[in-house]
Amino acid sequence: MFRAMSCLALSLAAAVAARAQTPEVLYEAAKKEGLVTWYSVILANEAALPLARAFEARYPGVRVDHQRGNTMLNAQKVIDEAKAGTPKGDVFDGSTTVAPIIEAGLADPWVPPSAAAIPEIYRDPAGRWNAVLLEFLTVGYNADMVAPADVPKTRDDLLDPKWRGKMIWSRTPGLTGAAGFVANTLMDMGEDRGMAFLAKLKAQDITSHPGDGHAVIELLAQRKFPIGLQIFNHHTFIERGLGHNIQWIRMEPVLSFSNNMGIVRGAPHPNAARLFVNFVLSPEGQTIIRDGRHIPASSAVEALEPSLKTGFRVNYVSPVMASEKLTGWQTAFAKAFP
Repeated sequence: MFRAMSCLALSLAAAVAARAQTPEVLYEAAKKEGLVTWYSVILANEAALPLARAFEARYPGVRVDHQRGNTMLNAQKVIDEAKAGTPKGDVFDGSTTVAPIIEAGLADPWVPPSAAAIPEIYRDPAGRWNAVLLEFLTVGYNADMVAPADVPKTRDDLLDPKWRGKMIWSRTPGLTGAAGFVANTLMDMGEDRGMAFLAKLKAQDITSHPGDGHAVIELLAQRKFPIGLQIFNHHTFIERGLGHNIQWIRMEPVLSFSNNMGIVRGAPHPNAARLFVNFVLSPEGQTIIRDGRHIPASSAVEALEPSLKTGFRVNYVSPVMASEKLTGWQTAFAKAFP
């Protein structure tokens, strides 16, 4: 009898806890907070702002303060605010944003109800992050500047003398820039062969840009360079929608990671943060991501262009792997391209 009563009490407690996390209950608490501050790397006009506006329409009285920055800067922002004792951000996202925030103990564990539709590989078992969209980085080119017969198909094709001084990549920290290209090369070729290849690639006089991967692809669209290394393949889909003839190459293995969203520990608007994360991972939020020509992480929503995420071999870098190996990859990049 006692055991049965104990089990019943535990079941009731679990039910109460679950009820406390439903969107309806969270919304009532979030309305009192009135705001959720979101540090994001997602393209603003294509997906982030539509997500923010749809959330505000779904939950009147809770405003989204969207602030865009690159992955490592957003992580540093969260860490610096915590050190100063003045946390301002509630929600963060990004590929390599997660690792330093976790290491600093600033990711608040929580499993949103809508996370059930996110494949297990793209979820943290401890609930500190969930993938909101998938990203695949490879080589892109302006098809108005590169003849079909000249399109590089393999990594070695990039060593052709005709591309000397005609390639560009981002020098931002993290995997979305040149260090990501180095990481993918070393993962595929091994340390010795990979570094030997990178020594040859250095002679190609690649232009380094201080902006992110999106800035690189915009330069391709402006016909400033014919080839961009380490570009997001879904960004080419976006650019073609804008009338630019930008294509991507299935240069296998393609580097893959996920853009992951989490909640800041000590967030000033914790209920609004939970409500927002649950919305972004929901079919409604994931559909907005899809319609913004991004690749949704949810198994419940397919990409507008399925070929962006299937039909090629990938090297997937999880936040855990990034945490363990990113410093080494950045060191290898600095050694290969001083």
